[in-house]
Amino acid sequence: MGLLLTLLGVVALGAVVLTSLVSVIFYGSMLVVAGAFEIVHAFRIRKKGEKGGPFVMFLLGGVLSIGVGLMLLARPDAGLLALTLLMAGYFFASGLFRGITSVADRYEGWGWDLAYGIVSVALGAIIFAQFPSSSMWALGIVVGVEILSRGISIMAGALAVRGVLRRQVHA
Repeated sequence: MGLLLTLLGVVALGAVVLTSLVSVIFYGSMLVVAGAFEIVHAFRIRKKGEKGGPFVMFLLGGVLSIGVGLMLLARPDAGLLALTLLMAGYFFASGLFRGITSVADRYEGWGWDLAYGIVSVALGAIIFAQFPSSSMWALGIVVGVEILSRGISIMAGALAVRGVLRRQVHA
């Protein structure tokens, strides 16, 4: 499994535009499915005579999820632009907060958090500065790197377990 995920990550990084579009379509599909489950859940927890409460919250949340999911599926190009802006904003804001907090508190290992903050702010700024063209590569690279690192992590974990098992057999 680790090897397959690693290979899939390499393929995803080799086709970042396709990976970006497939990610938006997948995300839109998952929102539609999650929204349907949320609506079903709303009716399952509804109490007779109750007005408002969790029923309305789950029902409206499900309708919103389905609506956003359908918009992403109908216009994946526009969805990709929106998700890229959200991603750039997230990187910038989280890096800014992490960097400021690390400098202000100076806890043990604060330098690593400051470095993370600087890299994250820079990444957010690069994605935003190259917008809208960055929408064609940014999401695909993030998804590809995640799949690749997950595959490597699974293989490293499997090798570590195998080494432990071999030591136990020989002990």
